[in-house]
Amino acid sequence: MAAVKVQAGGFVRRLVRPFTNTWNFLQEVWQELHRVVWPSHEETYTFTVVVIIAVVIVAIWVGLLDMIFTKLVGLLRLYR
Repeated sequence: MAAVKVQAGGFVRRLVRPFTNTWNFLQEVWQELHRVVWPSHEETYTFTVVVIIAVVIVAIWVGLLDMIFTKLVGLLRLYR
């Protein structure tokens, strides 16, 4: 039988490597989060209100177009 050569610590190193990579990744993420310039509460509130108003306007616009085209198709009797 052939002798199997095992490097000292090779098996353990392969077991630990994914956890080391994950730990390094999480440390880098944490460092990046500290560099982020977060919006203030006022900015967040303002942006939220703007988005809600925009969504309502687009919903009304799409609803009106849907109503107009539904009436138009009904008047033209394209579908029976």
